[in-house]
Amino acid sequence: MAAALSAGLLLPGAGAATADEPPSAGAEQCYPSVICEHADSGTTTTPGSAQTGGTGSGGGGSDGPPVCGYHGKEWACHDPQLGWFNNGAGCYFNPLDQPLPEGDKAWEGHKPSEGAIYSKVCPQTDGGLGGAEFVFVENGKGAGPISPEDVARDMVYHRITYPVPEVGIAPQGTAVVNSPVWLWAKNATPLKSDPLGVAGAKVAVTSRLERVEWDVEGRKVVCATAGTPYQASYGAAKSPDCGTEFTTGSGSRKDGVFTVTVKAVYAADVVITGSVNKTFTIPGLVRVGQATTLKVAEVQVLN
Repeated sequence: MAAALSAGLLLPGAGAATADEPPSAGAEQCYPSVICEHADSGTTTTPGSAQTGGTGSGGGGSDGPPVCGYHGKEWACHDPQLGWFNNGAGCYFNPLDQPLPEGDKAWEGHKPSEGAIYSKVCPQTDGGLGGAEFVFVENGKGAGPISPEDVARDMVYHRITYPVPEVGIAPQGTAVVNSPVWLWAKNATPLKSDPLGVAGAKVAVTSRLERVEWDVEGRKVVCATAGTPYQASYGAAKSPDCGTEFTTGSGSRKDGVFTVTVKAVYAADVVITGSVNKTFTIPGLVRVGQATTLKVAEVQVLN
């Protein structure tokens, strides 16, 4: 089991929800890519609390990512090897590919019509895993997966990697007042995620770059693309899709430079097919890159 991460996504409530889109939380929040160390987004399941019947799987409601946890420690709601996390038990449950024959001691005297046998694995507070055991779970006790919509949100917030962008800028080092400055975001392509089957449905999530926001010494520049990397053959031309100009020099600023920061805003398009047919988009998945500095020189005109 991966250890909890400290870095994460800033998730603002920006962007209007579509008719089929679950509403997003209103405050900016931070979620890591694999395991959520802390979450407070609208209506969520309190870590360690039991759901109905004391055995429910995780669920964050319609206004945020599903939150799963136990005794103050939060875990990803789904693991491809371990199955689905159960808040009441603090363990992962995974249905067996080959059901055990009726009469096996794992059935505890029950019939297959009364429930199913699951592989149960409990994560430890030190990040390790307990040994797997076969356990009987009655029908309706919640050891199975959460809804396809929650699975989609779990994939979006916990399983897909959204890269931290890096500043691309030209000219490098020193720019000139009222001359074109090219901006482009390096490393701003989200990684793909494989579709996931749940409760008779197929959940596919496609992440994409929604826009890039630049903070140029307090001035906001928004670009619809990652921008075009500058090449020497472009000469003094302006960037075709992401650029800016400075109207004043940086000589009077602290250290004689301007600060430039890049922020990549991603979106995730969700398509659910099968037992449930639904599409929606989760916008505003933000990663902020490290700032860089640029000196801007005034042009002295000699008479």
